Amino acid sequence: MATDGMGLWQSLFGRIGSKAGLPRDTNNITVLRVEQATNLVKNHSGVLQLNGLTSITPTVAGILARYRGVIFLNGLLSVPVQVATRLAKHRAPLYLGSVEDITEEARKALHENTNVHYRDRESYEDSVDMPDPDGM
Repeated sequence: MATDGMGLWQSLFGRIGSKAGLPRDTNNITVLRVEQATNLVKNHSGVLQLNGLTSITPTVAGILARYRGVIFLNGLLSVPVQVATRLAKHRAPLYLGSVEDITEEARKALHENTNVHYRDRESYEDSVDMPDPDGM
């Protein structure tokens, strides 16, 4: 049986590519338009790695939240509240490893979903769970 060497890659990471107007290595995507996000959600299977994105729009975040698998958005540097509220609807693990700029409101939205992993989540959980010393 002849193979082009892509069989294992495709079974692990899906068959996305030129048909969707996107590179096979989704980490190479630096800008994601609504149409492209829709194609990814419909056609990609397996882990969706979009670590090349440094920002996304709320509309794109809402589309990505519908993806049924694991998503890595480790290139995002900031998550505005509008993006956070939409990403928090994602039902599978979501990784936001590079987020440095996040408001308290956005952090609260992400915190409600235990599948969302972001920098300093544990320290935020500790601060939320601590009793208020003035509330006695």
